[in-house]
Amino acid sequence: MFIFIPFLKFQMIGSTHKISAYPSLSAVCGLLLGPIYGFFAVVLVTLVYFFFNSKAFYFGIYSLIPPALAVISAGALSEGKWKYAAIILIMGLLLFYLTDVGRVAFCNPCLSILALLLVLIFREKISKLLFNKDYKKLIVGAIILSFTSVMVDHLYGSILGIVYLNLSAEDYISVIPIFVKERLIMTLIGAFFVIFAVEISKCFLKHATKLKEKLIKSYIDEEIKINYKNTFNIDEDLLKKYNVKIPSEEEQKEILKTLAEVMILNNDKDKN
Repeated sequence: MFIFIPFLKFQMIGSTHKISAYPSLSAVCGLLLGPIYGFFAVVLVTLVYFFFNSKAFYFGIYSLIPPALAVISAGALSEGKWKYAAIILIMGLLLFYLTDVGRVAFCNPCLSILALLLVLIFREKISKLLFNKDYKKLIVGAIILSFTSVMVDHLYGSILGIVYLNLSAEDYISVIPIFVKERLIMTLIGAFFVIFAVEISKCFLKHATKLKEKLIKSYIDEEIKINYKNTFNIDEDLLKKYNVKIPSEEEQKEILKTLAEVMILNNDKDKN
C-alpha cells in the first residue's frame, strides 16, 4: 500500500479541491516499516514519482520533507520512541514561528501543538495502546498516531508554503477552518488503516502460532514413533532390577513438547 502514497488522492466533501492522501497513510507506513525503512520507502517512491510528474509537487524536490518526517514520527511512536516525534514537532513549530508569517498567523499550527501535547502526555503509552487487546485502546492509539503524523506533514508543509511559495499570513489565517476539517478527515482515514494493519497482523500471528504448534506436534509424533520402536530391544529384566521405568508415548510427547517450548522461548529471548 505504501508504494502508492504519492499517487493517491481523495476528493474533499463539498469541494472540488483534491488532496494528496499520503498524510493519511504515513501512520500505517511508519507502523509497518518503522522509522528507518519507512523513511527510505517514502523517499524512494516519492523521488520516482517526482521524476515522472514533477508538476504534482508544489514545493519541488522539497516536497519530500513533510511525508518523510511524518513517517519517521509515526514509526518512532509505534516503537515507543516518542522523543523523536516530539523533537520533529518542536523543531517544526520553532521554524514556523521564526518566520514573519508564523508570528502573525500564530493560530495556524494549533493542531500541531495539540499533536505535540498528545505525544508529551502519552509518550510510550501510544505504542502500548496500539498493540493492546482492548479494542477501544487500540482506536485511541491509532487516532493519536494518525493525528500526529498528519500534523507533522501539515506543519512542515506550511513552512514550505511560506519559504517556497511566499504565502502570506492572510492566506494561512483564511484557510484555518478548511485545513482543520481536512486534517481531521485525514486523521480518521489514517486511523482506519492503522487499525486494519494491526488487526491483520494479529491474524497472521495467530495463524503463525497455530502453524508452529502443528509443526512441533507433527515432529514430536514422528520422533516418538521412531524412538518407541527401539524400546522393544531393551532388556526388561535389567530395567526392573534398577527400578527404571520407560515413559509411555504420551509422556514422551509431553516431555518433548515442553523441551521444544523452552528452546523456542530461549531463542526469542536471545533475539531480543
